[in-house]
Amino acid sequence: MAHDTARASASPADHLQAYGGIIIVVALSLLVGATLGSVAGGLARGVFPDDSALVGAIQSAGQFVGFGVVGAGYLSLRDDWELIRFERPTARDALWIAGGFVAVMGVYLGASALMSALGIQSGDSVIAQQGRENPVYFLYLTVVTIVLVGPAEELIFRGVAFGELRRLWGPAPAVVLSSLVFASIHLWSFSGEGLYVSLGMVFVLGSVLAVVYEQSGNLLVAALVHGLYNAVQFLVSYAQATGMV
Repeated sequence: MAHDTARASASPADHLQAYGGIIIVVALSLLVGATLGSVAGGLARGVFPDDSALVGAIQSAGQFVGFGVVGAGYLSLRDDWELIRFERPTARDALWIAGGFVAVMGVYLGASALMSALGIQSGDSVIAQQGRENPVYFLYLTVVTIVLVGPAEELIFRGVAFGELRRLWGPAPAVVLSSLVFASIHLWSFSGEGLYVSLGMVFVLGSVLAVVYEQSGNLLVAALVHGLYNAVQFLVSYAQATGMV
């Protein structure tokens, strides 16, 4: 099948189609996501106070609905659903979800410990800044990230970007290149002197997710690992912001 092996001799047209498709999908995801997020936020403000954490969470949900719409639209217009590998979860997938989650958390904790030992500071997360003002925001995002963020980002960056690059170059180069794309869209998610350190961390975590997807053969596995990882980050941030730890 199309997703099983890299093309033996991809033509310039194949490369143009793949790279162009990735650029268009990522750009449209950001544009449509921002638009739907703004609309969702505006509607939420008609129901909840402007400073409600729920407004921000609904806006974030709208943004990632936009990602999903663009990803599904791309696959539909291309009539190329074979680009992604998606199956009903099995017991084997459950093991991959557990193993993938442990791997992602292990990499994160190991990298964090190393940076601490070396005195390297990461960037300040924009989401963390917002959550510190209203910690319940983190709890709302815990739900949003499992239901929408994990699936939507995995559809775009592992499903489409990794899938297109894998067809051209095979799995290993696709892991690296798709993770670079994944890290690049987080440029506006951090601030401060440690910006590029945080982007490097995103690249590494994206690479782990790509490997999990490649080895499990099921995008749902990567989506759940991604969502659970983010959820843990938000729960820890909530505990810290409220003085629980």
